[in-house]
Amino acid sequence: MFFAGILKSILKESRTDDYNFLHPFIPPSSPSSSTRQYSYDVFPSFFGQDVRRSFLSHFLEGLKGKGIKTFVDHGIMRSDSINSELVRAIRESRIAVVILSKNYASSSWCLNELQLILECRVTLGQTVMTIFYDVDPSDVRKQTGDFGKVFEETCDGKTEEEKQRWRKALTEVAVIAGEHSVSWASEAAMISKIVMDVLNELPSSDFDRLVGIETHVENMKSMICLESDEVKIVGIWGPAGIGKTTIARALYKEVSCNFQLKFYKENLEETHRILLTLDHIGLQNHLEKEILSGVLDHREMKIPDLQEAQFRLKHQRVLLILDDACSEELQALGNLIKGLRFGSKVIVTNVNLNTFRRNEINQIYKVAFPSSEEAQQIFSYSAFGQSSPPRGYMEHAIEVAQFVAPFPLGLKVLGSALRGKSKEEWLMTPAKLETYIDDKEIEKAIRYAYDGLSEKHKTLFNLLTENISFGVNVKDAIFSLSEKDWDVEKGIQTLADMGLISISRERGISMHCLVRLMSIRLCWTTSL
Repeated sequence: MFFAGILKSILKESRTDDYNFLHPFIPPSSPSSSTRQYSYDVFPSFFGQDVRRSFLSHFLEGLKGKGIKTFVDHGIMRSDSINSELVRAIRESRIAVVILSKNYASSSWCLNELQLILECRVTLGQTVMTIFYDVDPSDVRKQTGDFGKVFEETCDGKTEEEKQRWRKALTEVAVIAGEHSVSWASEAAMISKIVMDVLNELPSSDFDRLVGIETHVENMKSMICLESDEVKIVGIWGPAGIGKTTIARALYKEVSCNFQLKFYKENLEETHRILLTLDHIGLQNHLEKEILSGVLDHREMKIPDLQEAQFRLKHQRVLLILDDACSEELQALGNLIKGLRFGSKVIVTNVNLNTFRRNEINQIYKVAFPSSEEAQQIFSYSAFGQSSPPRGYMEHAIEVAQFVAPFPLGLKVLGSALRGKSKEEWLMTPAKLETYIDDKEIEKAIRYAYDGLSEKHKTLFNLLTENISFGVNVKDAIFSLSEKDWDVEKGIQTLADMGLISISRERGISMHCLVRLMSIRLCWTTSL
C-alpha cells in the first residue's frame, strides 16, 4: 500500500530526525488493490561514465526539488551481477527510469539491471520510462551502430541464453515511448519535462479526488496573473474543512516550476507556541529566517550569509505560500513581502476575513461550497472509489451524505468510514448520525468514524492526537507502541483509510485541525 511504505520508512528512521506535522484538509485515498510497499519513487538505471556528472546530476537535482524520493547508488562497485541492495531497490520503486546512452550496453551490470526492471514491469506493474541520451532508439532495438558494437563486445564469452535475454530486454525497452535527447534544443527543458512526467505518474497524496480542484487552480492562476511581472498577494478564504490548504498545495505543485525560488510555509502547532513567546521584533527575525532558509532550500540549516539571502530574495522571482498565517505573522513579514520583485507571488490562506483586511490583502479568492452534485461525487469517491454510487446504493448515499454536506472534509471522512460496509450498516447510519444532535456537519462525520474504531484503534488515535497537539515527536509514540508488540503499521493504515489522519511522502503523519480538536473533545468527554 502507498501509505505502508511511507510508514515503514518512518519506523526505520532514527528517533532524532524531525518531521513536520501540519493539519491539512486531506483524508487519504482508499488503499489500492496492490499490497506493495515502496521505498523509492524512482530508480534510475544508467551507465555512469556517460551521464553521471552531466545529465544524471541535473536530473536527480530536478527530482529532489519536487520532493521525489530517488534511489542513489552512491558509487556502488559494479560487477557482472547486481547485488541484493540493487535488486531490492528496483523492486521497491514505483518508477524505473532507464537512461539509454552510447555505452549502456557495455555493462553486463546495466543489462542485468534492465532485465530485472522489465520483469518487474510485468510481474509488479512497475512503470518504466525511457530516455534515449545521444543514442538512436532504433540502434537500441536492433543492437546496431556504435551501440550494437559495444553490446557485441559485452556478449563476448557469454552463454547464448544470456545473450538472448539481453537482446530481448533491449528490444523491449526500445519500444517504450520516451524522450530522445536529439529532439530537444535545451537539455534543461528536457529534464524539466521528464521530471514533470515522473511527478504526474506518482499518486497524489495531497489532493486526491478533490472534485473541482482544476477549476480552483485555474481561478487562482488567473488571480495571481501567473505570466505577468506584477507582484501579487492573494488570499484564499473560507471556513475550516472547505479545502483551502488543498487548493494552495495543488496550485503550488502546478506553478512552482515557473519560479526561481519557492517555499510553502506550513503553520504548525509548534510554530504557534513559539510565536506566543516572541515580541514583534523577535517574531519578525524568526519568520524572516524561516522564509529565507525555506526558499533557499537551507531548511534546518544556518544560512551562512543573511544579507546575501535577502539580496537573492529581492532579485529573483519568488513563490511564497503562507498556509493559515495569522495577522501577527503577516505584519512581521510585511517588509520581506513588500521587498519582493520580478513577478513574485504570495498566497495566504486563512479562515478570518479580517486577517486579510488588516494586512491590506484586497484580492481574495473565496472558496465556495461544492454544489450538491459535486458533494455527492466527493462522498462517492471516498465511499466507493468512483464518481457515483454503485447500483443499489444511490438512495442510501444521498441520504447519508446530506448529514455532512456541503463540507468536503466531512464528506470525505464519512465516506471513508463507510467504505466496504454492508448495506445493513448503511441503513443504520442515518439513525446513528441523528443521535449527534449537538454536533455540526463535520463533527458528525468525525464522531461517526471515531465511534467505529476498536478500543485499540481509539487508543492509537488519541495518542497521535496528543502528540501532534503538544508538539511531541510522533515517531517516538509510534516506536513506544511498536515495542509493546502492537501492529502499529496496520493500525495507522486503518486510521488513514478512515480519513482520520493523512500520510504523505512530504509530511509524514498529519491530522486536520478539526479532526484534532474533535478528538480532544471526545477524549475529554469519555474521561468524565
